[in-house]
Amino acid sequence: MVSMPINSGFEPRKIDHSVLHSVTTAVGDGLRTIKQGFLSCLECVANSLETMGRYVQSGLRHVASALGSLLPNKSKAAGSPKLNTIQPATAEALRLAMTQRMDNNPDYMAGMFRESLEQDKIRTINAALKQPEKMTEAIQRGDVSGTNASACIKRWLGETIGENKLTAAEIESINALKYNSQAVKDLISERMGTDAQRYDIFCSLLSVPQRYKEICETKGVDTTSPYNLTVLTNAGLPLQIFSPEAYMRAPAKCNDALFVLMEHCSR
Repeated sequence: MVSMPINSGFEPRKIDHSVLHSVTTAVGDGLRTIKQGFLSCLECVANSLETMGRYVQSGLRHVASALGSLLPNKSKAAGSPKLNTIQPATAEALRLAMTQRMDNNPDYMAGMFRESLEQDKIRTINAALKQPEKMTEAIQRGDVSGTNASACIKRWLGETIGENKLTAAEIESINALKYNSQAVKDLISERMGTDAQRYDIFCSLLSVPQRYKEICETKGVDTTSPYNLTVLTNAGLPLQIFSPEAYMRAPAKCNDALFVLMEHCSR
């Protein structure tokens, strides 16, 4: 008997090729999708890192510039005298003389809290520090300019605070107490310790940037003005009062706390 082949309709080679082609296509598409997603992810990460890098570099340059404006140039300062400390009565005389000049002519504020201290003016400033009346005369006559006086204010604020710069926790407390003037004063007074003179100096000195702020707000000035609020919120002034760690972690909160202190501790 001759056996006849049974035609079951099954074609192994054709089906194998078809399945293989389908699988290969699906795998290829899947790999391309994964690759595109991976590259897209890398691109997003790279862009984020680049953006973050720019912000970090900008921030570091900003802080370095602000710190540099507070520190004397060593090459120039080698033969220059050291700026003396200020006493409570002289700090109050400085406040009265400077705020009077700002009130009479706001243009006096141009460059204040922005420029660094001129080293060749330190002897003149030290001479004015000997008596409150001498400081008043030096400000009124222009022997000590507004830019030099404000640069001194930043230094003297830092000296007055000393090692007691405000921490992140204290900054949070100040901002939470912004509507409680006496509580803010008590917090700062306690931070200064038993030396009441330091607190008096702090309040007199802080009154000058507060009056500066009030005039800027009254005049409605913006960043194009030769005097504006940005000079108060850059690193120079806050770093004299708040710890560097607290400022680097939350500069906006430090600026808010600075304005609270200025409002409640000013004369």
